[in-house]
This record gives sequence, C-alpha cells and structure tokens, in this order.
Amino acid sequence: MVDEIKLIDRIKHGDRRALDTLIKAYYQSVFAYFYYHTQNREISMDLTQEVFVKMVASIETYENRGKFRSWLFTIAANHLRNHWKYESRHEEYEFEEESENDIASSWENVTDSAELLNALSRIPTDQRDCIVLKYYYGFNSREIAEMLKVKEPTVKARIRYGLNKLSILLKGEETDGEEQ
Repeated sequence: MVDEIKLIDRIKHGDRRALDTLIKAYYQSVFAYFYYHTQNREISMDLTQEVFVKMVASIETYENRGKFRSWLFTIAANHLRNHWKYESRHEEYEFEEESENDIASSWENVTDSAELLNALSRIPTDQRDCIVLKYYYGFNSREIAEMLKVKEPTVKARIRYGLNKLSILLKGEETDGEEQ
C-alpha cells in the first residue's frame, strides 16, 4: 500500500499525481461498498465519484489521527445514509435490471459465494454492515463504531448476532422469517 501520509501531504501541496494514486488505491473498495448496498452499477459509480469529490474538498481538514481508510469510509457511510434519506423523501427507489455479467464483474473482488451473499441479504442491515466492514474491509470494532457513530459494544453485539444468524442460514435452517 502506498505511504498515505506522504501522499496526503503532497496532495495538500497541489500534487495531482498523488491525488490520482490515492484515488486509484481506494476506488474499487469504495465502489464495492456502494454496490453492495445499492446493487446498482450506475448509482454506485455516482456515489463513489461523489465521495472522492468530498474527499478532495475536505482533504485539507484531514488530521493524521487515525487511518485514512477509516476517514474515507466514514465519508462513504455518511454519504450513503444521506443518499437513502434523499431517496426516501423523493421518488420510490427502483433497482435497475443488470445482466449477470455486470453483477459478477462488479463483485469479482467482493466475494465468490452466492450462498453467502444470499445469507447476508437476509440478516438485518445494521448487523450486515458491521460484518462486511469487519470481515471484508478489515476494519476493527472501534473503527466501525466511529464510522457508524455507535458505541463499540454495539458493533460487537451486531457482529456476534449477525454471525449467529449467518451460521443458521448457511446451515440451511430457517428462522421464523422474523428478523431480530
């Protein structure tokens, strides 16, 4: 991975190549995060671009107090929340049909298991978000808590309950259809 501190310093001094390097390093991860939540390539691309515009606009305020990656994903999580709020206030959100190849190519770095994706889609969103941020993106509980603006024990509980539900779903056992 690139030396983020040096890159950010170079970006703050107007180095366009450093900005390109930083964006290339994180673009796929941010896109995958949005695609996971929207299941729509175009919306995910738009949201990803918007997050990087926000990142550029606020890079001057970045203080090297934590991982840059956590800071960037905090922007992404907040942007996604704002996107859903906007969509819920305006027209009904509709998923566009995409070919299996489009979906597969978008998810090639996310997971190979359709069974796991199906099980993940069946657990509550708050639990799913914590599990994906921890096990796919590699964030720790403290970082996830900061991103989602909840307490660390809440994140740990969501992960534990979510993993229990995933285990049940992947073993083929059905719950009563109610999500807890």
